[in-house]
This record gives sequence, C-alpha cells and structure tokens, in this order.
Amino acid sequence: MKLIFILLSLISVNAWSQDPVAYLNAFDAKVYSLKTKGVKDFVVDIQSSKLTKQLNDQMIFGNVKEVIFRTYWTSNPERLAVEVMGLPEGFKEAKEELKLSIMSVMDSLIPMTNVQRLSGYKFSPGTKPKEFIAKDSTGIAGVQSFLLKFDGQDRLIEVEGNKPIGTLVIKPQYEKDSFSDGKWVLKSQSTTSSENGQTLTVKKDLIYGKSQGIAVLESVKNSTEQSSSAPGSKPLILEDTVEFKNYKINTGEAMSYFLGDSSKSAP
Repeated sequence: MKLIFILLSLISVNAWSQDPVAYLNAFDAKVYSLKTKGVKDFVVDIQSSKLTKQLNDQMIFGNVKEVIFRTYWTSNPERLAVEVMGLPEGFKEAKEELKLSIMSVMDSLIPMTNVQRLSGYKFSPGTKPKEFIAKDSTGIAGVQSFLLKFDGQDRLIEVEGNKPIGTLVIKPQYEKDSFSDGKWVLKSQSTTSSENGQTLTVKKDLIYGKSQGIAVLESVKNSTEQSSSAPGSKPLILEDTVEFKNYKINTGEAMSYFLGDSSKSAP
C-alpha cells in the first residue's frame, strides 16, 4: 500500500510539473507583492525629480514645484487610477501623456502574473526541464513566442523573446528577504532588445522600505542605454529614480475614490 501511495505521488508531481500554467501560477504565488501580502486597498504618491526638472526646463506649465502621480488601487474589484497633482488646471491631453510615461513603473508596484502578462499566448513545456514556451495564438503579436527559464529553486531567471527581427532577453533577479515571509522578492531586472544594429538595454533596481508595518516598494532606479553597431557611435545613457511615498494601506481611501468617481459619472 505504501509503495502504491509513493507511485501515485510521483505520478501526480510529474503531471503537475508538465502543466505550464500550474507551474507559472505556483511561482507567481511565491513572489512577494502587495497583492500576495493581502493588501486590498492602497494609495501612493509616485514622484520623479528628473521629470519635474524636464517640465520646468520646457516651461510648458510655468514653474512647477513638484509633479505627483497619486495612484489609487483596489483588489476587489481590481481597479487602478492615476491623478496628476501639482500642475495647473486644464492641460488634459498633456496630463494623459504624463500618465502614460509613468505606467512603465506600475508593473513594479502591482506586478501582473506571468499568465496575465502573456495573455493571448498558448503555453507548452520546453525541450529542457523547467523551461516553458508561450506561443502567440493570435498571429498579431510583435513577439511570436517566449521561452521562460527557471532554475533549480523554481525561480524565473530568464525570458527569451522570439521576434521576426532581432532579439529580446529579460533577466529578472529574485531573492528572499527578511520581510518577505519566505517569498521571492524582485530585486532587479534587465531587458535587452536588439534590432537592425541598434541595442536598447533597460535596467531597473528595486528598493524596498516599510509603511504601516508592511514592506513596500520605496524607489526604482532606472538606467537606459541605447547603442549602435555603427563605427564611431557612442552609447546614450539615461538614468532616473522614481520614488513611492505617502502610502495609505487598507484605509479604504482608494475605494472611496472609485465610489466617488462612480457617483460623479452617474446620470
């Protein structure tokens, strides 16, 4: 009887390991985030001193003291909204463009799962253990397929994108921290994309702090390097730090914001 139980267990584990979606979901459940921490509602101010300086240099809005992207999020239902603070009234289109510029950091603040991120792709096991293929099922994606690689600790270490032209490689670095309750914490990530002799490398380092006794994202340091294979060309390097301040966690303020917006929009 004991032998039968062991055999059944091995069969069950092997079957699970061959299910890419189950494997990816299990990994994402072990990644630290405000979602997996059980946070239901938060408000946070996102700031970039470099962006404020750029706006003042351009003098589009006059003299700007500080631009703040006040971000509201709820888990049930999951909703996200951003308000631009610190600018004069009006300029609606310009503010919408500014919101788009800050969206690149949202996945660091509220990361999607791998299955969500690759929605529209069909998953299958790779040719090697702990490798999975996500293939575009729509025929319209810019990246036809992704190869996701995991290490012996079931930790995502590399994602390779298969594009019609050029290459795409993403390398996240996950570690465990004292605040993470045994979960993986995303510490840094590099994304390198090459095409037609042009290479773009984006690196981000994530710094964590605490608010209301909960570990939260405190800042993201971004470095972007654009280089060319052309003789004599020099790489262009840009750096910026985005800060996350004034967290209000599980106070109901975000829910109140959405309910207020709903009541205003109601006829």
